[in-house]
Amino acid sequence: MNSAQTADTIAAPLGTVGMMYYFDKGTVAKGKEIDLDVVSFYALGRGGVLNDVPAEEVDEVFFFFKPGAITAMYSGGRAVQTADVGARAHLAAADDFARRTFGGVSSDVLAGFNSAAAALIASLPTGRWPLVDGYRQFDLPSDAAALAMRYAILLRELRGGVHTDAIKAAGLTSAEACYLDHDGAYFALHGFQDADIPEVTDELRHRRQTAEADTSVRMAALLDVLSDEQRVSLADGAAALHAALADPQPVS
Repeated sequence: MNSAQTADTIAAPLGTVGMMYYFDKGTVAKGKEIDLDVVSFYALGRGGVLNDVPAEEVDEVFFFFKPGAITAMYSGGRAVQTADVGARAHLAAADDFARRTFGGVSSDVLAGFNSAAAALIASLPTGRWPLVDGYRQFDLPSDAAALAMRYAILLRELRGGVHTDAIKAAGLTSAEACYLDHDGAYFALHGFQDADIPEVTDELRHRRQTAEADTSVRMAALLDVLSDEQRVSLADGAAALHAALADPQPVS
């Protein structure tokens, strides 16, 4: 499997797997343990990996939200807990989710996925994608299921960072990019309102499509560091993790 094929193959499944724990009932319960509602826990937990930076900086990194939306959510969480407490609790929730979900995934598939993902993450430069750098600061889980979840999160954030680069290179605003993504499915969820709906033209759609293609090209270039076998392992693992979401089984 070549790099371009791999980039396209893993995009959707890891995009889903890496976010599935955000509003899971286990995550809601973990947030309550530290006095955070699920929205504040999401913002502080995910944004907290950036360390204790001003809420406005977190807001800028969360490019696909309406400017100011994350500032409010993050500030609410930060008023209750530190960034480090939020981030560590959020990662613990992800670990727990994996252990409740990926028990049916073959140990060989998990091992191959984790090995390939580790090689890719180790090859990445620093200072390019803040959320990737942030997550890399934390110790990795020792068990295969939770480790696979952590790598799914990292690879999701990697594509998100690369996609942000491509969107900005195409001259698109956050509102334009979000509205033209999945037919606007996340537009309201990301804080945008009807007044923020952009004028959609053929030229705008073309730029959005170009940015998506550019994202895949940029991801493929990063995947070139892996062997064909490693890329197959990455794709097989992504498919297996995604399939497990429909039939979650606890790790024995």
